[in-house]
Amino acid sequence: MSDWYMRIPLMVFTRLKQNFSQTIKDTYNMTDKNFSTVGSSDTPAVFPFVYFKTLPAIEQGRDLQGTSVNGALFAFQIDVYSNKNQSEARNVMSEIMLLMKTMAFEVNLMPSYESTQDVHRMTARFRRSFDKNDHL
Repeated sequence: MSDWYMRIPLMVFTRLKQNFSQTIKDTYNMTDKNFSTVGSSDTPAVFPFVYFKTLPAIEQGRDLQGTSVNGALFAFQIDVYSNKNQSEARNVMSEIMLLMKTMAFEVNLMPSYESTQDVHRMTARFRRSFDKNDHL
């Protein structure tokens, strides 16, 4: 039994980081430390911070035997945190929107903005069906 579906979240996250605009990276001094799939850590966040969260996937496209997963609907929530201003969070989220759309994701929750005294956050959700033979 293949575990192709276990590799999808890492593949999407990796593609997001690799294809991130060099202009945006340079503007905000972003490196791999600005991106994470870990929701909580002892290591301080590097802003602007992009948190990539995998939401529960749903199986799709069962075969007649019902013994393997042939397709699945994947969903991801991406949060962008800025300790400076809303504009920084918005610019980074705009790049994420572009990249997720180029990977054929549907926007399930349009970016929304939330702010506290110290942190500005934008959140969006994306989803896409993958077949076991799909490639990013």
